[in-house]
Amino acid sequence: MKGAVMAPFIIPGLLYFGAKLAIASELIMPMIQRFTCLILLTLLVAGCANPRRLLREAEILEQEGMRARAFEAYSAIYNDHSDARALVGMRRLAQAQLEEQFRDAQTRCMRGDFENALADYERAYRYAEQHRDLELRIPVNAEGQQVQCRSDFVKSLYGRAEQAVRDERFDEAKNLLDRLRRIDRSHREAEYLALLCDIIPHYNLGIKAYQLGLYRDAYSHFLEVTRLDAGYRDALALRDECMSKSKVTMAYLRVDNPNVENAIEISAGATIKQSILALKDPFIELLDRDNTDQLVEEQVKGMTGLIDERSAIQAGKLTGARYLLTGEILTYEPVVAHQRAYDRKAYLGPTESSKKVRYTEYRLGRGLDASFRYQLIDAQTGRVHASAVVPFSERDNVVWADFEGDYSMLWPGEWKWQLIGSREDVVHREARDELMAQFTGRKGPVSEQELMQQMLMSVAAEVSRTVRDFRP
Repeated sequence: MKGAVMAPFIIPGLLYFGAKLAIASELIMPMIQRFTCLILLTLLVAGCANPRRLLREAEILEQEGMRARAFEAYSAIYNDHSDARALVGMRRLAQAQLEEQFRDAQTRCMRGDFENALADYERAYRYAEQHRDLELRIPVNAEGQQVQCRSDFVKSLYGRAEQAVRDERFDEAKNLLDRLRRIDRSHREAEYLALLCDIIPHYNLGIKAYQLGLYRDAYSHFLEVTRLDAGYRDALALRDECMSKSKVTMAYLRVDNPNVENAIEISAGATIKQSILALKDPFIELLDRDNTDQLVEEQVKGMTGLIDERSAIQAGKLTGARYLLTGEILTYEPVVAHQRAYDRKAYLGPTESSKKVRYTEYRLGRGLDASFRYQLIDAQTGRVHASAVVPFSERDNVVWADFEGDYSMLWPGEWKWQLIGSREDVVHREARDELMAQFTGRKGPVSEQELMQQMLMSVAAEVSRTVRDFRP
């Protein structure tokens, strides 16, 4: 009832409020549109003004000489706004920087600071390459100035190295030449100057050794000089003279021992001579004549001891050698042990319950006891420069085994009875490898010929060392 009464009043009210709202909308909307346009226009004006302000700031930095910061500012403007004026500013600053780098390089070069000048040139070219997009101009005379600077640096280094060589400061000269060749690898004069750093010290040492009568040492130094430069001063003639004065002519003379087979003595002589020749010592000339022994046979006939002064001088005249190397086998005693066979016990398996068997163990030894005496004698004076007795003693004892069956099945051990077991039965498992080696190893010692060869090689090595170290 109440609702029915209120209805006539509510509906007209709503209609009135809607009409007011419509009128207000018509008035507010144009104002909002005008405000929005104003904001957009302000933003547009601000956006246009911002690059101009930034450019002005960059120009101020440039005018104040703060080129690095100005370049960064121009670069930022160009990256953000693609403003051509910023690109022009970047190019202007980069070009100025490039020209300054080239001027600094040239100034250093004119002051004689060649190494740093060349480094400046390289940095300038790298700077131009890094800013290739700015199309910087390389100064017209830059390349020629760089080439001239490099040439002046090479001349400076060579002059200093040459003076160092004259003053015998060879390490300093080598260091300077190394620096030079890093710049100019085709500098021929530098290559020879570097050789002189090795030639001159050897030549000077050779002269000193020559003056002291140390002809072998002098020869070595002059040889190195001629290897580097055969035409250097008189090095070639001095080398040959030192060789002539230091050369040793030598003949080997066998002293017979009636208690030693002649074939063994001949073998000893041949082995010793071969060992001396193997030295390939340019100062030793071994007169290895076929008839040497016949030439001195009468002179030393019946000789069984040391050669006396008179015999040595006469033998030297017969052989034409300045020095005699005599050798005598004082003792030569082969030793042979009788072969012995032993019955040994084993098992055909790793346990005491395995089958019990026997195998044969053989033992045989051979050896050689010998001694050799040699002398190195001046055939002109009879003076003995070296004399020694070389002893030799060698034994070769061999143990091997034989079994009628497959020896790989054997295990060494001990047993009391072959057919029945006992407490004394034992398998020596730790000795099996040694037993297998007896079956697979040598079945006898080396021969007497092999022992003799060992003796001869030992003697020859001792004698050749004495000859090698001989300094008359």
